[in-house]
Amino acid sequence: MIKELLNEVTGMIGKNKANSLWVAGALGICAILGLSFAFAGRAAADAYTPWVAPAEARKVKNPYPATPENLADGEKIFRANCVLCHGEKGEGDGIGGQALPVKPANFTDAKLMSVETDGSLFWKISEGRLPMLTWKAILTEKERWQVVDYLRKLTRDANAKH
Repeated sequence: MIKELLNEVTGMIGKNKANSLWVAGALGICAILGLSFAFAGRAAADAYTPWVAPAEARKVKNPYPATPENLADGEKIFRANCVLCHGEKGEGDGIGGQALPVKPANFTDAKLMSVETDGSLFWKISEGRLPMLTWKAILTEKERWQVVDYLRKLTRDANAKH
């Protein structure tokens, strides 16, 4: 049965872009669900511990200003890597995040984001904490700072409407 499923999946990839994207998304969701079950005990324990960046990390300033180019790049990175859990608008309501024992951060929450410095956001993105991945080996330093710029934009945009 597994062999037939793999043959079907690999046959779908390459037939057309929609199928390939569907398969990639399905595999991503499966990977997140697998990780969430594997680390559920640890993540649940961490859920009761506030996630606070070290004082030194909180002091670090973003060397990449929120220019249109940096915001556009940050959005692309966010959409490619963060939407699955954090959702399209950064509200913490992504389909992958719904299955996690620790809910993803809601970047549109002005109160939450007001206590986070750029340095603390950068540190959290870089270091991760289960069930969130560590991104320092995947994204460059500049890309992580661009995501911080974009997270700030999500907060501003959501709260400008109120």
